[in-house]
Amino acid sequence: MANQRLEPHELHLRFVPADEVVLHEETDPSRVNRIRATLDNDGVLRNPPIVGSGVVLDGATRTTALKLMGARDLLVQQVPYGGNDGVELQAWYHMLPVQAAKKVIEAVEGGEHPASVVERTTLARASEALQDFRTGVSGRACAAIVRGEEDVLLLHPSGPEISTPHVLRELVALYGGSGEIYRIVHEDLVSTVRNEAECPAIVMFPSFTPENIVYSAQNADYLPAGITRHIIPGRALNLNISLHLLMASTPIEEKNAWLQDVVTSKILARKVRYYHEPVFVFDD
Repeated sequence: MANQRLEPHELHLRFVPADEVVLHEETDPSRVNRIRATLDNDGVLRNPPIVGSGVVLDGATRTTALKLMGARDLLVQQVPYGGNDGVELQAWYHMLPVQAAKKVIEAVEGGEHPASVVERTTLARASEALQDFRTGVSGRACAAIVRGEEDVLLLHPSGPEISTPHVLRELVALYGGSGEIYRIVHEDLVSTVRNEAECPAIVMFPSFTPENIVYSAQNADYLPAGITRHIIPGRALNLNISLHLLMASTPIEEKNAWLQDVVTSKILARKVRYYHEPVFVFDD
């Protein structure tokens, strides 16, 4: 891309009506309030939410905050979603602190998590079961609580009417607010279990598909916050678009024409750079 001209349409930036964008996951009210205060103080939207098939894939907190602030339209970066499109979907796993792990395990083993039934199994069996996750399949595995390679609690819905997102919401609610929750990816799971001295429990989640994400969004059967991980190449950062434009009643066609001119001028001024390298991003 360094040797060819970048075209504005390649960035897929658009203003869209706020009510046409839906979430697939819950949001944390405290984080929403924090982001809302930051947006209000800065007066600009720096990084647009990422949207595919009308679903917010990344930026649920920003989207919720902007809607609460009265944004009529949202600036989003649209990506193709559901095919061989370069967007990779993974699951975060949650490594729990000591007290949170104790609370969750006691609740699950004591039958205080009525949405699920528990199967005692191994890490290998749990990993296989969660990789085979499909929405609406009776008896499907929904999550696992890992205490060791031979010590795993595998959770299944307690009835055919219980959805996977419902099970996961109740599970995550058991330890929400119980201290810092560290996220790890599947590739780090075994080494963390073997080597982490202070690792009382890791909560594993299923391997979701784009169809699962769209289904949750369209049916308002939200997943808990912080368990889906979309890896999206070529995301646009540091746009710094005024919030007044999001709130304004200006026809959306005019907003998009203005946006096209702004992006074009930045490209011509060589103020748009594409980074091939992975980066570290420090969240607010």
